[in-house]
Amino acid sequence: MNTERRSPEASQLQRSAFDVQRSTFSYPTPGDFAPPGTVVAYSPPSSGIFLGSPSLLRCADGSLLVSHDQYGPGAHEDQVGRTFLYRSRDEGGTWVPLGEIRRLTLPDPDETGVFWNSFFRDGASVYSIGAASACGDLVIRRSLDHGATWTQVQETQGRLLVSTDGRTHASGPLTVPYAGRFWTAVEHPLSPTFGDTRITVLTADQSADLLAPASWHTSNGLTRRTSWLGGTFQGWLEGCPVPTREGGLVIMLRVDNRAPNGAGIGMKAAIVRVHPGTAGAAPVISFTGGDFDPRDPAGSGFVDFPGGCVRFIVRYDPVSDRYWSICSYIPPAFRNPRYNAERFRGILVLVSSPDLANWTVERTLMADDRLYAEDPAVRDAAFDGPFGGGYYHTRFGFQYPFFLIEGDDLLVTIRTACTDAEGGTRAGHDANFYLFRRIADFRQKPTNP
Repeated sequence: MNTERRSPEASQLQRSAFDVQRSTFSYPTPGDFAPPGTVVAYSPPSSGIFLGSPSLLRCADGSLLVSHDQYGPGAHEDQVGRTFLYRSRDEGGTWVPLGEIRRLTLPDPDETGVFWNSFFRDGASVYSIGAASACGDLVIRRSLDHGATWTQVQETQGRLLVSTDGRTHASGPLTVPYAGRFWTAVEHPLSPTFGDTRITVLTADQSADLLAPASWHTSNGLTRRTSWLGGTFQGWLEGCPVPTREGGLVIMLRVDNRAPNGAGIGMKAAIVRVHPGTAGAAPVISFTGGDFDPRDPAGSGFVDFPGGCVRFIVRYDPVSDRYWSICSYIPPAFRNPRYNAERFRGILVLVSSPDLANWTVERTLMADDRLYAEDPAVRDAAFDGPFGGGYYHTRFGFQYPFFLIEGDDLLVTIRTACTDAEGGTRAGHDANFYLFRRIADFRQKPTNP
């Protein structure tokens, strides 16, 4: 892959190694508002409440547990995080609401909420970790009955990090086991500038009391340098821990890089190296600011990644010996400052890599077909704007996918903004649907990707 530095404008116009051809998927038109997946939850745009932060877990009893939170002008997520749970006992065919997690706590309902929730398991125990509100305290809960009921958050139990300035941004989408410990990424916003965060890693021994704050160790923090990426780098966030095939651990982060007019450039991700340290000691994380070299066992840096400016997760699959992700994709015609890559969410693709540095688009999973139209008027109808410096956002959004690898299939939950009985949301960022999909035989490349 070409890593030669170019101006933001030039880099958007070149063809990339992960360019793909038009998908055969046709998106529903107004009046035909069946969404492209099984509906777990729906919120009408008129409510001002949108559905975010997908998380998905296979419980020890075989059921599937998912969650979403609420955001938007009607949600008041800055005051309390509201996360709702659903269960499926038929492999995702139907979903039963369990309720809001803070109302499922014992012995009494909990006033502390959770936002940016994610699940992880330790044996049969299920854990929920996230922020108490948007940029609030970092909190953790445990369920011993597969997500039906949960522990309360108290000062000495479940409150891992206390936000003294209202800025703990606990949006890491994954907590993973590695070397006998659990690992998750947390960032602390340093200013109102999007992505200006201090990156840290939290870790706890798998045998420890995970509800006890003292069980968790925090790494050093890393802050941005706006000189990175030729001066286009604005920040990073939503780090995903990835155990590597070589036995190491990295954090792969969403990157916010911007053109002079403020439009997101995208197509970059950051790989931070984790140095676990000795037992009982805090881990150390490092980042060079250059290009990531997968041959370097201690390497870190930036990589070309098609959906790097929108939240994603990455998982290693030992069957294919490749890393897999589901992410946003921007066709070459839209890689210029007229379109904001950070809000270009109308195409979702499956990608894979042998080394975290070189990524290939395997197939298109979801797309607003208007983006491939030859008629400029049809293409323009897929966008809303102009905003800010004269750039546009996609009206539909297939975003923040969370997936599990199970056998030959991927199980995926997706925050989705698309047409509905009200005509859909105005912006792709504002999700009115929470969808589930099963991607069968995901390792087999389709004839027409």
